Amino acid sequence: MPQPNTRIEQDAIGSLAVPAQALFGVQTQRAVDLYPLCGEKPLSAYPELIIGLLQVKKTAAKTNIATAELDFKIGQAILDAIDALLADIPKNEFPVHSFHGGGGISSNMNVNEVIANLANRMAFNQPLGCYSPVHPNDHVNLNNSTSDALSTACHLAIINKWQGFSTVLTQLSTTFVEQGQKWQHVYKISRTCLQDAVEITFDDFFSGYASLINRNIQRISMDITELYKVNLGGNIIGRKGDCSAMFLAQSMSMLNQVMSTEHFAHSENFFDSSQNHDDIIAVASRLELLSRGLIKISKDFRLMCSGPETGFGEIMLPAVQPGSSAMPGKMNPTIPEFLIQSCMQAIGRCNSVQMTQDHGELDYNAWQSIVIINLLDAMNCLENGINVFTTHCLSHVEPNVERNQSNINTLIPTLIKLKNLKGYSFASQIYKESNGDLKLIREQVKLAEQAINMIVI
Repeated sequence: MPQPNTRIEQDAIGSLAVPAQALFGVQTQRAVDLYPLCGEKPLSAYPELIIGLLQVKKTAAKTNIATAELDFKIGQAILDAIDALLADIPKNEFPVHSFHGGGGISSNMNVNEVIANLANRMAFNQPLGCYSPVHPNDHVNLNNSTSDALSTACHLAIINKWQGFSTVLTQLSTTFVEQGQKWQHVYKISRTCLQDAVEITFDDFFSGYASLINRNIQRISMDITELYKVNLGGNIIGRKGDCSAMFLAQSMSMLNQVMSTEHFAHSENFFDSSQNHDDIIAVASRLELLSRGLIKISKDFRLMCSGPETGFGEIMLPAVQPGSSAMPGKMNPTIPEFLIQSCMQAIGRCNSVQMTQDHGELDYNAWQSIVIINLLDAMNCLENGINVFTTHCLSHVEPNVERNQSNINTLIPTLIKLKNLKGYSFASQIYKESNGDLKLIREQVKLAEQAINMIVI
């Protein structure tokens, strides 16, 4: 018997109590009961994916109306419900575990049930759970399957997420350029194998970082472009005939209309789309490579600010928090360390994404939920870490002018000057004869410069 706060719904398994006021239904409730979160995230934690699924359902409803496969009133009710959800996603209505068995079917049905219940209530004043006249499978899922609906939604979610993430990366690159130009008059010693090398400006140094970031933006953008190829309409395993030919023919033009673009097109091979999602995995691989580059940059910052007296001491980071509970006056490079940890976390998630290609047996790669949630988590983690680093560290970093000036007047830079004036063999001989006496080497540099000036005169 239903309790005061529940209603009873039926599916192919049997009857089940569902919260009375929930927009989701019996299949969602089964998933909630079967897969407890236990510290993991629900579908509601991934709004980009929910929006992607809603956009897929909107495309399907508009296409099905256009092909007359869906009654206009039912179709319009579905569209109105989707628009209401897109305007204000009710997080508590998407409680299923973000990854679960069945290749993502619980996520797909969660969205289908919410749309159906909301459409019935808004357009037909029907009670929740009646699924009449709008049914989650017969109408909302018409000419869809979880395979093509979820795959397409994943592409949409990543494309959407990249728009914000690329802006954060561009700001990081821009800030490196700005800081380089601001301190272009300050020279620092470069290092190879952690040993002294030639002198360069901070503009030279930071330009390398900016170039790395820009190159990664370009690479990831190219991979994102591939995601505009989707398998919507190639449902189940890609076999023709499992959705109507009319739907397949019109679905891409409708998706482009819904997304206000002209870039979406069908995948070349729907069977490939069902068996593999290496197009998304490519994005994860690029993000992992980006993360490793960001770790390198952050570790460089830790080295350059080490000290204050016995380390490199080349740059000064803004003091943002006390560095020790026991040592007064200690300031640690906590912001670069936060970015390092964010990158480590992102790399782990990207590795999880890449593992799914190894385990996509036969006709359907069932691990797309792991792919999308880990990829979105990795992008979120990186975006946050980069934002914090740009705002609280890079934007306010300053070179230690006195320390850098002292560094560039040391042995190796002086020998390099002598080599440029008199040649490698001469500089090596002077180094050997002077036993590395910097004063004597500087005198040779001065003599060589005077000789050149006399020739010029």
